[in-house]
Amino acid sequence: MKKISFFLTLILGLGLNTTIAQIKNEKTITVAINGNCGMCKKTIDSNGSEPKISKVNWDIDSKKAEITYDSTKTSEETILKKIALAGYDNAKFRAPDDVYENLHECCKYDREHQIAKKGPHANSKDHKDMNHGKHEVQKNGLDAVLTNYLSIKDALVATDSKSAADAAKKLASEIKKVDMAGLGETEHQTWMKVKTELEKSALQISSESNIENQRSSFIGLSDLIYKLAKDSETEIELYYQFCPMANNNKGAYWISKENSVKNPYYGSKMMTCGEVKEKI
Repeated sequence: MKKISFFLTLILGLGLNTTIAQIKNEKTITVAINGNCGMCKKTIDSNGSEPKISKVNWDIDSKKAEITYDSTKTSEETILKKIALAGYDNAKFRAPDDVYENLHECCKYDREHQIAKKGPHANSKDHKDMNHGKHEVQKNGLDAVLTNYLSIKDALVATDSKSAADAAKKLASEIKKVDMAGLGETEHQTWMKVKTELEKSALQISSESNIENQRSSFIGLSDLIYKLAKDSETEIELYYQFCPMANNNKGAYWISKENSVKNPYYGSKMMTCGEVKEKI
């Protein structure tokens, strides 16, 4: 019997180590999280863990969790907010009162514990937003990113390399200002995937004076902006457009605020060449 118990422990330990080993750019922290029982542990661990991105292991006795996560894809705040939204006060967020009240009786920990008084509330609106993906993009900076991208597009339509470079410089600046703590879960993950390349493309366009080189770099920038726009909840109405003749007849896409086609790859030479592929 002892041998069976030993092997089960070994297998579970190996499984945990394998999961953690899959997480790249790992950072490990220990954080206080309120809770009472095994049911609490299951909820805390599952809500904070995500395959290849984060792993939470909450200890019933110490009321602390060891959290290992990929620092390029998520953050301590994002993980702890998800745990709070599941009903568990922690070192950074207090759970919404209505969610706490709906916990099983055995899970209703003492909220007078000091960590329940720290940090901002993960309120019911946040909970609704996380479930439905609705976020106020204006507050986290994504609208500014999209707006400056559109300014680059307009400059290329006008075949104005200086304005394109200026707009690209502003875009690079706005990318740095994005508040990742204000991003929703899907927005955050997409942002972490595209941020580095977005900034690189913006700086490349800003450093160019040749309009054709700027247009060439704009192809990759547009692909990244499309991914971001699809996962953001901006209220800016956007149109995904395509020109089959751009990029040496390989075709190229761009994002526009207008339904009508104004081609950034050819400008006045072939202003209306293209079509709307999707409304975002």
